[in-house]
Amino acid sequence: MKSKKQNTWLQIPAEDYEGHMSAPNVVQLQMLNKIFADVLNEFNSKSIAVLGCTTGNGFEHLIDRKIERIVGVDINPDYISICKKRFEKSLPKLELVCVDLNEAEFPVSSFDLIHAALVFEYVDVELLILKISRWLKPKGILSVVLQLPSETSAPVSETPYQSLKLLSPIIKLVDPGQFKKTAQKNGLEDIKNHEVKLESGKIFSIIIFRQNKVEVQYIEPLWI
Repeated sequence: MKSKKQNTWLQIPAEDYEGHMSAPNVVQLQMLNKIFADVLNEFNSKSIAVLGCTTGNGFEHLIDRKIERIVGVDINPDYISICKKRFEKSLPKLELVCVDLNEAEFPVSSFDLIHAALVFEYVDVELLILKISRWLKPKGILSVVLQLPSETSAPVSETPYQSLKLLSPIIKLVDPGQFKKTAQKNGLEDIKNHEVKLESGKIFSIIIFRQNKVEVQYIEPLWI
């Protein structure tokens, strides 16, 4: 596991990330924005965590919703700083946490909804799924976006933003079938999925899971 100082994402400036992801031959920023909006509209969640929140793409869809807690998590402090500047006034309940997701910790049953888009390609998949299964409240929702292999497009697209090339050696595409099996072992039931294909030829799997573990509550013993 890489330490925070060694993580490649710390070497990618925010302007490069946003420029690359929104480039005409990529348009993934726009796609991810819509996916997040769709998830928020489908599930009436009171407590939300966005893993790999970067600079807050899609956070405008959180404004004016009756949400009690919003947590954004990212490893890059510059991304976190930009997200804070953009949304701290319009989202007063926003909490931003700068941490490697492999090392992140939250209390059990913290969130109704956890959103993780293009995150599992860069983390310890089994470890993070295990953590998420604990962080979700009973019947809580996990929404995931996974990048699939493409015959016509490399995992990291070619754009003028050279720093993004640093991701090519470390990105590891995740098989959705194996992902579902791992999720199921941790009490996460696949309830909905579909694919999105962009003009570039890139394909993405959007999967929604529900936490089916029963919350165990302590009951005082009856002494007779």
